[in-house]
Amino acid sequence: MKNNDIVKVGYKSLSKDEIYLISRAEFENQKLITTDYTKKLFPEGQKAANILDKLTRKKRLIQIERGKYIVVPIKAPNQLWSPNEFVTAKFWMSEIPYYIGYFTMYNYWGFTEQVPQTIFILNTKKSLVKIISNVKYKAVKISEKKYYGIKKINIEQEKICISDKERTLVDFIYNPIGTFKNVKKVLEDNLKQINLNRFIKYLISFPVVSVRKRAGYILEQLNCKYSELEILQKNLGNKTTYSVLNPKVHSRKGKINKVWNVIVNEPL
Repeated sequence: MKNNDIVKVGYKSLSKDEIYLISRAEFENQKLITTDYTKKLFPEGQKAANILDKLTRKKRLIQIERGKYIVVPIKAPNQLWSPNEFVTAKFWMSEIPYYIGYFTMYNYWGFTEQVPQTIFILNTKKSLVKIISNVKYKAVKISEKKYYGIKKINIEQEKICISDKERTLVDFIYNPIGTFKNVKKVLEDNLKQINLNRFIKYLISFPVVSVRKRAGYILEQLNCKYSELEILQKNLGNKTTYSVLNPKVHSRKGKINKVWNVIVNEPL
């Protein structure tokens, strides 16, 4: 390689071809580049693969998975830049229906002050844990019946799918953090801030009947009017099947509530 083929940028030396790939991607606002994209620029043999490999080793590309890379901005010193976690999650999922949810959204919507150490991505295709740029991402496969209540937000000119507040509350009842009493507290704190009809509609759509029963019981405890809860009460499935209020307590002993078909195995 000739000396004039090397350009000093940041902490690593980049060849003219490497500079061209990154600058071309930035000019086209292409934050994510693929092997196919690179091959269009460098169609000669193994050249595209070699450039991607070298840029990854030089920490100018962050590999999400095989053939898929996030571009580190050319002016950014390596040690001072990392990709936005929500944008990275979107790029990882690509065309797979997904939403960022669970503990990530519990913090986002203020249900907890705990900052999650993992980005949870609920999707319809895969379950997998991956570390990308020192951040842990957990893909959780869900049925298509659970894929609803999605809100799109704009981050760095990308549309990111997250669960809206009402949908996140449904997930919180299904998969809470802390003690189960925390479910009642979170519902109480947010009841006046949500669309109750939408929340009830989401509960009815959720394919786990026990979640509806627990939610109905708690909402009644929080003095919601029966007229608001009536449609939820009519969608509890088999009237002879009872669910425990707190699934974390391995006991079915407790007072039976026949309105919501729950066994109150722990007082709230």
